[in-house]
Amino acid sequence: MMDEPRLSAEELACFSELFSPTRVGTALTNDPLVNHLLTVTTEVPQVIASILGKAKLTLLAEVGPYKLWFPLLMKVDDFGQFQPTLGVPEVLDASGVERSWRLTQADDVWIFDHDQGEQWSVASLSSSGMAIRAKSQQQFKQLLGSKDLQLQLPNGETMRVDIEPIRSEKGLAFVKFQAETEEREALRQFLFSRHRSQHAQLYRDLR
Repeated sequence: MMDEPRLSAEELACFSELFSPTRVGTALTNDPLVNHLLTVTTEVPQVIASILGKAKLTLLAEVGPYKLWFPLLMKVDDFGQFQPTLGVPEVLDASGVERSWRLTQADDVWIFDHDQGEQWSVASLSSSGMAIRAKSQQQFKQLLGSKDLQLQLPNGETMRVDIEPIRSEKGLAFVKFQAETEEREALRQFLFSRHRSQHAQLYRDLR
């Protein structure tokens, strides 16, 4: 049986140094000492398995109350050595019920319904769900029946999505959605960038 590809001792040591215990300001956490932990694992949690696609090996970075799951791809170079390549991470919020981190300030994200020629604003967004500002129940029912919906990100990136309703309340319609694998990676990149921006102090302490 072939050995599982793994990071070298030097690479693990480098990552371990990055994620050693680091003091952060109390503005972001009640605990003045946050442990940034690093784990390489072949077990992908069910909650993110469909989001990360075919990833078999992952790098788990625990940053404060968040878990960053990086798809880890091993390639063989011209000298026969394994070269690890990290993909875009899925950010999980582990402060309560573990779930994909949700961007709650998504006013610059939109849903376009090409069937109706309508544009809908998005109130919050994660890798697999969003809250859409419902203009009316009738229009929202028409939105659910649309076969040509596109999610547009602020950087101009667009992706076709299929939505499934969860619930409606206070003028918001909560839905799950599916997108193609490559487009999901672009969405993860957007969410990861926003997470780093909103929690800059946590990421500065990794350097």
